[in-house]
Amino acid sequence: MTVSEGRPVDVAVIGGGIIGTAAALELTRGGASVALFEATAIGAGASGRNSGSVQHPFDQVLAPLHRATLERYRRLAEEAPDWFAFPTAPAGLLLLAPESDRALLEAEQAVIRTSAPELDPEPFDAAELMHLEPMLAPDLAGVRLQTGFPIPPAGAVRAFSRLARREGAQLEIDAAVSLDRGGSARPVAVRTADGRRVSAGSVLVAAGPWSPDIADPTGRWRPIVRTWGVTVATRLARPPVHVLEQVGVTSVNRLDSAERGADPEAHFESTFSLVTAAGVSVVGSTFLPEEPDPDSVGRLLMHRADRFVPGLRAAQVDEVRACARPQSVDGRPLVGRLPDEENVFIAAGHGPWGISTGPATARLVAELILGRPVAIPAELDPARFA
Repeated sequence: MTVSEGRPVDVAVIGGGIIGTAAALELTRGGASVALFEATAIGAGASGRNSGSVQHPFDQVLAPLHRATLERYRRLAEEAPDWFAFPTAPAGLLLLAPESDRALLEAEQAVIRTSAPELDPEPFDAAELMHLEPMLAPDLAGVRLQTGFPIPPAGAVRAFSRLARREGAQLEIDAAVSLDRGGSARPVAVRTADGRRVSAGSVLVAAGPWSPDIADPTGRWRPIVRTWGVTVATRLARPPVHVLEQVGVTSVNRLDSAERGADPEAHFESTFSLVTAAGVSVVGSTFLPEEPDPDSVGRLLMHRADRFVPGLRAAQVDEVRACARPQSVDGRPLVGRLPDEENVFIAAGHGPWGISTGPATARLVAELILGRPVAIPAELDPARFA
């Protein structure tokens, strides 16, 4: 659908990821006329190329957003059962390390018991782990956490977009836009690549790692950076029941391309993760400052994953995916009005927690735009980077 420049909308949403589509639905149901602009395709970025695990973000500021997101997914599964399904209970998240690194697991368990006791961390030795998940290597130790809801990576964003369109939101795909703060008809607008100016009462920037480029084309305001991830989709005869993660997977690994040299394996850092949903097992994880070559990184991921799940290196590969995550510089998203703006809002910067906290974030910012009472934590205020 092409949005007409002669018909102003109440809200223009920039970005067709999990937050943009969920916000478009919330705003439309709140009585606003909405036009969503997506530069490439719905879920083209991290919202459709993630590992597929909805899980606790290990941050008590973000934990309420996670709990609210779980409830939103349950309602989404009821509203759109043909498009989306959500597990009734967590599969469980297994943090793993070689027995020789058991001290790392014990330290992580102690931190979680203090910072997120609701996850009820439970330790397992190698023999217990083999009974729990027989495909694991025999010399691993683990800690099980009460979180981890596997879903197909793009399932939620596609369901939100379809519901938003059904409810009356206009979705224009393959439409790169920029902010246009000039003009007297409306306080803000978006300008399309073909020259159309679509006026709006408010604009929500939810373009993931590209949000700062839209909010401030001068390049001076950059509270969100791109961290590139590669995942490998494969199929296993007997996939694990749990979500599997090497301890430390949430840390941001770095790849210094200047030092990579001829042997990428000598300098490339990654941590193992594996999530199975709808028969597809997705292997990760990487957090890279530059866009990588997906195939070479994917081969290395499978090679290293074999250390945790023997035989995984030889598994059939369905697809290798790369995407840029929107990582805020302090690890927490930006949710609210842009600094010094009246009618321009932002919801971005979730890093690896987009599908785990995004739908609740979308509701918060939609309520704010609609002028309803809403309490957004000060720790998420975009003004902290003013």
